[in-house]
Amino acid sequence: MGDYNLSKERIILNVGGVKYETYRSTLTAYPETLLGTMFQERNHALLHPTNDNEYFIDRNGKAFHYILEFYRTGEIIWPSQEDTDTKTTNFCCYTFVTRKELLKELDYFQIPMKEMSPDKHNMSAEEEYKLLAIKLDGFVKALLESICLARQDYQNILHVKFYDRLPTKDVPKSIHSQPNIDKLLKPYVSSGYFMLEMFPKPIEHYIKKYIPDIRWSLDKRFKYEPEPNYFDLKIVGNVFDKNEILKYSSLNFNL
Repeated sequence: MGDYNLSKERIILNVGGVKYETYRSTLTAYPETLLGTMFQERNHALLHPTNDNEYFIDRNGKAFHYILEFYRTGEIIWPSQEDTDTKTTNFCCYTFVTRKELLKELDYFQIPMKEMSPDKHNMSAEEEYKLLAIKLDGFVKALLESICLARQDYQNILHVKFYDRLPTKDVPKSIHSQPNIDKLLKPYVSSGYFMLEMFPKPIEHYIKKYIPDIRWSLDKRFKYEPEPNYFDLKIVGNVFDKNEILKYSSLNFNL
């Protein structure tokens, strides 16, 4: 199929049982997003439609209404109080979705952060704080998952630095040397410092709630201008028991 015909191809996206129809070119107009990448011509042979031109995606079918509107208009149309009022009178209103649900879908479909800012003039203080709370929760969960990933790589220490701004020299290419951990923590490269400054004890207590035996070390390093200050975070877990590992390994020759 030629470039023109492929770009004009109509496709059906079955998202959690709700079907949406659009053009391939509508999605590929944003190549940095998940669907924009997925439907690029170079990936055409990798796609596996369930019914000719239909593709199933196991995500929130209601929230995808807003995702597709982004591809069509270039902006996120955030749920409003009117959506909530509609739901109370029409329980079949598939477009109703909370902002928290929409944030999860925006993250999954890799909609750029710059496109995720709602109209500041229409956002109440309560809505702003809720969005900040979602960011904080995501940061703590990313730290928890990073600890687990580090231990899977035989590292009992998670060591990361969060700067209040990027250094003028020796700019780190990554937050962590382990690519999966770096990917988890990258969204917080500009906010991690400030969340650790505001909520050091609540974050520490939350992580210790799930991993009680870790040692938490958080040191604030002050630098001279123009170099930035930063938090040096070390989360140390138990040393690995070699005998316990060998017990479940094929290297254990004690039959």
